[in-house]
Amino acid sequence: MKDAFGRCLAVSRFHIYVPIPKLGRALAAAAFAALIALSFACADSPAPAPIASAATPPPTISSTATPTPTPAPTPTPTPTPTPTATPTPVVPSVISHSAAISEDNPLIAFVSVSLSAPARVAVEYENEYAGKFRTALSEPDSEHVVPVARLRADTAYEYAVGVESPDGALAYGARGEFVSGEIATFATMRSAASGRSSQSLILADYTVSFPDNANFRHFLMLDELGETVWTYGGAGRATQISTVVHILPNGNLIHINRDGPTRSFHEITPLGDIANKADISDEADAPHHDFAVLDDGRILYVGRYNFTFDDSANGGDAETTAAVGSLDIYDPASGTVERVWDAAKFWDITDPAQRVEWAGSTLRWNHMNSLSRAPDGGWIASSRNRHQVVSISPDFQTVQWRLGGPDGDFDFPDPTDRFATQHTAAQLPNGNVLVFDNRAALPDGEGYYSRALELRLDFDAMTAVKAWEFSPDPPIYSRSLSSAYRLDNGNTLINFGRSEDPETIPIAIIEADADGREVFRLETIDPTVAKEARDGPRRYRANPGPESVLGETTLRAPKPKP
Repeated sequence: MKDAFGRCLAVSRFHIYVPIPKLGRALAAAAFAALIALSFACADSPAPAPIASAATPPPTISSTATPTPTPAPTPTPTPTPTPTATPTPVVPSVISHSAAISEDNPLIAFVSVSLSAPARVAVEYENEYAGKFRTALSEPDSEHVVPVARLRADTAYEYAVGVESPDGALAYGARGEFVSGEIATFATMRSAASGRSSQSLILADYTVSFPDNANFRHFLMLDELGETVWTYGGAGRATQISTVVHILPNGNLIHINRDGPTRSFHEITPLGDIANKADISDEADAPHHDFAVLDDGRILYVGRYNFTFDDSANGGDAETTAAVGSLDIYDPASGTVERVWDAAKFWDITDPAQRVEWAGSTLRWNHMNSLSRAPDGGWIASSRNRHQVVSISPDFQTVQWRLGGPDGDFDFPDPTDRFATQHTAAQLPNGNVLVFDNRAALPDGEGYYSRALELRLDFDAMTAVKAWEFSPDPPIYSRSLSSAYRLDNGNTLINFGRSEDPETIPIAIIEADADGREVFRLETIDPTVAKEARDGPRRYRANPGPESVLGETTLRAPKPKP
């Protein structure tokens, strides 16, 4: 029993082992009954399996177990990435810097900069009254020489070197100062300005002729307050440049160069270097007064040639020579000149009725002095000595109309609307014609003042009527030279370029609005030079200039001095 019951009890959860002999007799029966009941309970359970032996393999027991639920896995939190600091861009440091004034141009400085590593740089420079500007960015390098332009003469400037960082920002640190140079030719010149021009820069010229036939010519750029901020010319080359200069799309300038009988086209950079040169050695084909660069790079210019004829029937010489105006095209690619328009094909030079003014040792029959593109793609040419403006067709084969002169196509209902010895004729987009009316060679009492004149052309009635004019008060008389240009904002830039008394009466550049009000005036006089000079000072033209000299950005506009 001990073994049987003990074994059965051992299977129970309580693991009770009961040795019977130690029980009291009184309890024996009850204990025995309980054990019997327990044995029956054990009988309902499977008997213990016999101990396996090598001869008897253990039976295989198949049962279905109640699965133990698998606890849901605890989600592993995604670790928050540790922020990585963005590295600060490394900006090369300025090892050294200095500024020096150009030997060829007193209004250009060069700022030299050495960096610790290659980078692009820009230079900001300023003067309280001259304004504040920033140069264009240089190319990446460790060594830089940055040209600084748009400087006023004899003026102190502060500058700061900006180094471009990898993110494109400019870091300014190195600072310095310089003083611009003086223009020797202008040492005794006096200028007075009022108002402010709508033009960022005005492109003009300035000439003085001395008794020894030395002509000191300069090209100038004036800022909006009339201060000279760029110049080209002076001793050594000022005697060779002509008085007409145009701006090219690449920012360079092109002008006619005069060297004895030879005429050349010179393309110059704003730094004064000659970028291209084209000689036209034949004096008969020499360009003068005006030209235009065509879209294909060829140059259309006002030319002339000598024409000899017998004028004895009109009281002249049997061998009379007249200079006849023409339009010629120079082709830089081939070096050839083609005459595309000849005044002698449209007018009879031998007819005295076609003569208005003969001038010079070689008679200047028509003296063409300006050329401009017309709205229809043709050309507007001014013939000073015939007091006439003509429209030439785009193919140069036709004179489309004549305004003024002895055979003009238009009547002037008001005789005071006529012009004489005019300059810078242009047809405006509205079809009107704008000229600078010098009004020289008029009968006494009708001249002695000059004006900018706009005429409205009526092609039905064939009349010309004044649409607008400007003459300052008191009036200024410029018997020659001078110019008038309509600006994009509707104002007119007018140059009264010659004074009848240069010792006391200044030459003047005036910008006037559509109502005839002056918005800007610059007067220039040099009594010292005027006493010594054979002619001048004088100015042939004042044109709308470029937006910048060398691509600089205006950060603060100039302001008048108190």
